[in-house]
Amino acid sequence: MAEPDEKANEADGRFLTRQRIKTVVLGSVIALVVGLAAVFIYTSIEYGGTPLDRIFKRKQASSPVAGWLAYEKNSDRFIGVIRSEGFSNRRGVDVYYIERPGGQLIEFPKTLVVAREPEKK
Repeated sequence: MAEPDEKANEADGRFLTRQRIKTVVLGSVIALVVGLAAVFIYTSIEYGGTPLDRIFKRKQASSPVAGWLAYEKNSDRFIGVIRSEGFSNRRGVDVYYIERPGGQLIEFPKTLVVAREPEKK
């Protein structure tokens, strides 16, 4: 059953009331904020930075071999492109942060990687 206020609004032909507009705008703002927070959390976990890092060109701690190609030491198999280096608390060793061809960032121990400068054309 419709409430008395809804009957009065339907009789007047007023579909958009101040309360309905306020609810839609507030819900949209909340959904936008939650969505942006989810994107920032995902990118900071997956890629180690936020979407604004590229816009504002924040300088990341770079390594001398950043941008070089990474190959496995024993099998000479291509791993990806080295983005930076650091120390992994999880593994307890020095690692390269390597971007795989699909875009995923992985940690790989420095002892298992051969870094090669990309060929210049």
